[in-house]
Amino acid sequence: MSERARRAPRAHAPSDVRRFRGVGLAAALAAAGAALALVLLAGPDALRGSPGPLSPAHKNAGLACGSCHLEAEPAAGPGAACARCHGAVAMSRPGHHALAAAGRLGCPDCHRAHAGHARVALRAGAPPRLLDPAGAHELATAAAPWTGPDTTVAVVPAAACARCHDPADSRDPMAACLLAGLGSAGLDRPTVCFDEHAAPGTLAGPGGRGSRDAAWAHARAALAQVDAAAPTTGRTRLGPPVWLGLGGLAGLLGWLAVGARDRRRRAAAQAHAPEPVVEPPALRRLPVIDVSTCLGCYACVDACPYDALEIRRFVAVVARPSDCCGLALCAQRCPNGSLVMGDGSPREAELPIRDSLESERVPGLYLAGDITGLPLIRNAINQGAHAVRAIARDLAAAPRQAGPAPAPDQDIDQVVDLVIVGAGPAGISAALEAKAQGLRCAVLEQGSVAESIRSFPRGKLVFDQPLDMPMIGALWLRESTKEELLGKWLRIVRSERLDIREHHRVTAIDPIADPGRGFAIAVAHEDDPAEPVRARRVLVAIGRRGAPRRLAVDIPSEMAAHVHYSLADAASFAGQRVLVVGLGDVAMEAAVALSRQPGTEVTVSYRGPGARRGKARNIAALQRRAAAGAVTLRFGTEVTRVDPGEVELTGTDGPERVACDAVFVLIGADAPTAFLDRIGVRAGSSADAGAPDRT
Repeated sequence: MSERARRAPRAHAPSDVRRFRGVGLAAALAAAGAALALVLLAGPDALRGSPGPLSPAHKNAGLACGSCHLEAEPAAGPGAACARCHGAVAMSRPGHHALAAAGRLGCPDCHRAHAGHARVALRAGAPPRLLDPAGAHELATAAAPWTGPDTTVAVVPAAACARCHDPADSRDPMAACLLAGLGSAGLDRPTVCFDEHAAPGTLAGPGGRGSRDAAWAHARAALAQVDAAAPTTGRTRLGPPVWLGLGGLAGLLGWLAVGARDRRRRAAAQAHAPEPVVEPPALRRLPVIDVSTCLGCYACVDACPYDALEIRRFVAVVARPSDCCGLALCAQRCPNGSLVMGDGSPREAELPIRDSLESERVPGLYLAGDITGLPLIRNAINQGAHAVRAIARDLAAAPRQAGPAPAPDQDIDQVVDLVIVGAGPAGISAALEAKAQGLRCAVLEQGSVAESIRSFPRGKLVFDQPLDMPMIGALWLRESTKEELLGKWLRIVRSERLDIREHHRVTAIDPIADPGRGFAIAVAHEDDPAEPVRARRVLVAIGRRGAPRRLAVDIPSEMAAHVHYSLADAASFAGQRVLVVGLGDVAMEAAVALSRQPGTEVTVSYRGPGARRGKARNIAALQRRAAAGAVTLRFGTEVTRVDPGEVELTGTDGPERVACDAVFVLIGADAPTAFLDRIGVRAGSSADAGAPDRT
């Protein structure tokens, strides 16, 4: 027993956990940038619940929150504290005086304690300067230098008067307080009625020169030239859009940095990774099970993707050694090390191929995918790209005139360089590589693109071990759900405009009589013969399971869309009447899953007398559902007729009509051995007449 088998399987984070790491970091950086912008824009006072920073004059006076918000007089409001510093001031306009007497107009209504208003700074011997509320932006004016003592004139914006006045109405009394030419400023337009509280008089200061009305006049002259003013060397404060934009830019740069880091890591891992495996291993490794310690827990059976293992007499056995893929997933899942992988025995080459994946028996015909005996989606992708690169080199070395001669009624443009049989992972990867190599290529698929992936259960996590295996080719593959993987592949097919012909089944591949002239491929479209395709090279990229077996009765067109050969999403059949034909493991699992959907009526038809094969737990689960009345079992019956909305079952008691909305035909699949024999690539006939009853 190996030490490795005793270890717990290594946990890998699934794609729904790790795929958005870059976006998460970008969001964190953007949030940090936005928070920084908030602090810089509003200041720490706003973060504590304050309306904003104090005006520069109040800040210079050393005021704090308690200076205006008096705890002893909470009902008086902050305006009651203004008289402490400014004294009792009267309103010079009767309307304002009446509102103040009625308590409807106070100091904070016009003069903001927080942030403040713009100010005109008058300094002796210097031109007036207009300061913004924070004092961070200065505008020089072309007005004459001020000759009086240093002073500052507060500028109240029109927004403070808009509660009672209409700044846009020329008939409003406040129109006399607005300067012409500044209408574009809107409510930020400055008012110049500076005499609201004080009558003209002498300014206090050294020398006592000048008068207050002279300062007001000088301020009016400076404000009249605001539009023509140019910024000085004063500090310019960045606005909210700039800070928020910088936060978004930080998030974007973080996301790009994470993406670049991940690409570098993948490139480094790829550079140090071993060469991709494209040939089947020379040795077949089979599980070796210690029956004295085996728990019969089904862990290895569930891990095997090809049903090579079964539980018999409470222990695991290798029931189908020819189907074992040798991946060692079963050994990794065994909880106590009872199952280990053997050293292996020489593998018989059922499909002899060269290093280039070209068939040794049919020159010019290449093989890729599961049929080569090398499992895994990752290996299929690598094989598809590897084979096409070898084909491109082969075609480049061969004379162009050695290509297939077109039929008399066939245009030479209809002859392609390469035909790919199958649109699974190997086929799509090969088609992408063919486009990159500049080859004319056509893909013939008997079903739909990525049919094997479509048949996976809904939400299945595609976990393609080993994750560190190197990749070649352009086809995307990450640990992901079935829906994510399928959606990604379909987008690649559409964006690359690959010539994939769905529902085109290849029935024969015949080399043209003249050596090196290519192949004629016989095709059936929707079971009707189609025009054959001629190609210089052929790549067969099909799976081992072959085509699903079909009913031996005619299916009317009205029911064609309701007859299925795999179950991907049982929930989509909730509330329907469903007939399941077959009683293998897949059929039993499908019947049990369908019976658990609300309102679904499930009937199982099987030609045998009872459930005699399959996993014991599947048989037990089906019997429990039947005992609960969720599944109706019809043993010893066969489908003899299909009509819209119902199916005829015939048994020993005669025909019986069963109403159904959907039919699942799960009676196994015909292995592609006969097809491989017809095209001549197999070393010999196979003893197996068909694939296991597992889709």
